[in-house]
Amino acid sequence: MTAQMRAAFRAVVLPASEPPPSYDTPTRRLLGELGHDVARAASPDHAMKLIASDHTDLLVVDISNSNNRELLDSLADLPESQRPDQVAIFSDTGDVSLRELRRKAAPSHVHVFLKPLHMHGLLGVLRQMERRQNTPDA
Repeated sequence: MTAQMRAAFRAVVLPASEPPPSYDTPTRRLLGELGHDVARAASPDHAMKLIASDHTDLLVVDISNSNNRELLDSLADLPESQRPDQVAIFSDTGDVSLRELRRKAAPSHVHVFLKPLHMHGLLGVLRQMERRQNTPDA
């Protein structure tokens, strides 16, 4: 399936650190090359504004920066209709506290991926999203 044939999803990406404007994060570049509409957030507050402004299919948050955790805590404060469909969390270490997020963020589907294999996990989420969109409702 080519990028042109894929359905475009709206994604918000909050990297561990804000790269210089001329540098594109690997996650944003991958999603963009696959034809998805991607917004790079500069901070947790900026990410919340992007999520609240329009339906978000996928939120990608790198919590290697501990400040980004505040975005995860804020998701539960959003009305369910504004929460992203899928949340992909990239982490350097396993974190038991993220299990509680799955309950708080519902109906969002929360996925936690450990680095350095996080991009493989993200591709799996994208395939799952594409299958759901291409499956006719019964």
